[in-house]
Amino acid sequence: MKISTLLIALALNVNYLYSQCTTTNATSCVCDDGTQNCLLLPDITASWKGIANGGWTEYPQSNAGTNYNGQGPDDGRLRVTGSTPNIGHGSFTVRGVDANGKRAFICGSDTIFNVAATGDFTCPNGIINPKQLLNQRIYKKDSTQMSYVDRWTGSMAYHPSHGHNHVNDWAVMTLRIPTSDPNPLSWPIVGEGAKIGFCLMDYGQCGTSTGSTYYGHCRDENTIYNQGTILQNVDFPNWNLGGGSYNCSVTEQGISSGWTDVYGKHLDGMWINVPENTCNGNYYIVMEVDKNNYFQEERDDNNFTAVPVTLTMQHQANSTQAPKISSSGSNNLCSGGSVSLSVTAGSSFLWSTGDTTQNITVSQAGSYSCTVTNYCGTTSSAPFIINSVIPNAPSVSGDTVCVEGAMTLTANGTGTISWYDAQNNMLGTGSSFTTPVLNATTSYFVDNTDTYMDSTYAEPHTNGIGGGGYSTSIQYNVFNALQNFTLKSALIYSQNAGNITFALQNSTGATLQSLMLAVPAGASRVNLNFSVPADSNLRLGVTAMTVSGLYRNNNSAIYPYELPGLLSITGASAGASYYYYLYDWEILTENGTCTSPRVEVSAVVESCAALGEDVAFKNSISLFPNPNNGQFEVNFNTRKDAYVTIDIIDIVGKTIQSQSLKNLNGFVKKAIDIKNFSKGIYLMNLTFEGKTYTKRFIKD
Repeated sequence: MKISTLLIALALNVNYLYSQCTTTNATSCVCDDGTQNCLLLPDITASWKGIANGGWTEYPQSNAGTNYNGQGPDDGRLRVTGSTPNIGHGSFTVRGVDANGKRAFICGSDTIFNVAATGDFTCPNGIINPKQLLNQRIYKKDSTQMSYVDRWTGSMAYHPSHGHNHVNDWAVMTLRIPTSDPNPLSWPIVGEGAKIGFCLMDYGQCGTSTGSTYYGHCRDENTIYNQGTILQNVDFPNWNLGGGSYNCSVTEQGISSGWTDVYGKHLDGMWINVPENTCNGNYYIVMEVDKNNYFQEERDDNNFTAVPVTLTMQHQANSTQAPKISSSGSNNLCSGGSVSLSVTAGSSFLWSTGDTTQNITVSQAGSYSCTVTNYCGTTSSAPFIINSVIPNAPSVSGDTVCVEGAMTLTANGTGTISWYDAQNNMLGTGSSFTTPVLNATTSYFVDNTDTYMDSTYAEPHTNGIGGGGYSTSIQYNVFNALQNFTLKSALIYSQNAGNITFALQNSTGATLQSLMLAVPAGASRVNLNFSVPADSNLRLGVTAMTVSGLYRNNNSAIYPYELPGLLSITGASAGASYYYYLYDWEILTENGTCTSPRVEVSAVVESCAALGEDVAFKNSISLFPNPNNGQFEVNFNTRKDAYVTIDIIDIVGKTIQSQSLKNLNGFVKKAIDIKNFSKGIYLMNLTFEGKTYTKRFIKD
């Protein structure tokens, strides 16, 4: 009885100690710097014990079964539990609305503010299921007074399978091979997990004794496995700041000081996708929290942990599974360009170039291979071919004038011709360029840009982005085509063999193209060859099937999936976080371009004598009156049967009037009328016997 009374007294005493540090009362709150005025910041960490203490499960590459309803087969998955303690002086608080109860949404490159607190929202540009912007609320101590500062940062999305909002990109999990580098974030990556969104909540306290459920999750240093001093509730000067009751509210979520949020390995998306060519051995699970540093904290250097794991269900060690090379983009290389290549993770690498890192950058076309040492042994990859695209330099022709004048320069090429001045300013495109009026020889430059067909692949590349299962519903994904392209193929997962009708539709559902294909059971690539027009809110999906189901994700889809300048997949017909049926879109387009070196073109101004001028004709030319109102006369003398052309050119080199005079003999008086043109300086070019003579005049 005494023991019980003592425990009650201690509990009351603890509650009293913390009772005056709340989100409305700063009396007993302690600042990190020891002052009485500060921002009470959180400090989010990743717990190694949350993973190491039964927090991971490995599955083989095939026949793993569907172990959790609605999450699809666990083939090739490494399920992981994540625990993210807040060991800071302040609460970690995120809100889906601002102080006035209004929401904000990310619509492409725009953000739409002042949206009502409830109800569905579609972006003005047609993007459905957009990300909702978050406010981080940071509490501020001013002596005994508590206030707060809100800042828009990060985003969240509604997840139907969970029935609440998740903070996007909260945790990133990777499987890595350790090296001598002390920083686990630099180790070679074997496999990656989905971009996991957590519903942030006060799942459990850091603890009051060794028997507490989450004892050992909270440590002063969690980045190094099996190290760090354990922190209990009493070790937090502002313990429970935030209230200890954050949950999955659409209005406010968070983690109070001295609490942790735990996402179990049994939940959707809590896994790493282990590549098929992985062999058994010793690896590390590396977990990062707030990798993009969206949220303000006391420290940003302790948001990760690394935990050793031994895989036993993959390929046997030393079974010589071949490493694979992938490219950061196109396999076509322009002269002067570069391509980044990456190979399967290992403990050592030897490229055909002599490089010894997992990632290299190449600037020459050719065949590349890499020998990798890992638990599969020391094995060489298949050759990876980088193609050379060599654009043709344009053929050019300059021009010459006497004394001063505008000139026409020409260029011919196999692609797009572009003109530049000596300061690298682009002046125009096309096979010809007319200079402004020049009185000195000037150099211009021209290049030729050729286009070529190129294949790229859009995310998501597989169905490993989150939970899902087989469905027979008629659904589609929504996307914007930023230019014309061919949708050559896509990856699907069919429950059994049968026929499927795929359709490309416009924004109203009208079918642009459709195709029925026989597909096998399992994963396969379907050849569509749909000609996609540049348009918004197009639809790609399935309109009929005889199979018993196609795989689709119902969780963790994070839109948009983009190929910059080409494609943006913005949502799904069933709502946010769903992704339907067609993965790894193969896009064939003429968006690949290579530009030739620039070629110099001269606009030459010479003395008239050097051009063999007719001095008598030149001296006979006169304009009257000058200046004038646009109506004036030009006078000159010619020999018998002369032919003269007269061109009026404005100050930027544009010919505004042109006429030809034939069978001239002797003195000529010709009336000119440009009264409908703007005031300014003009040139008159008279061409006689192949030579051009220029006079300047002013129109008032």
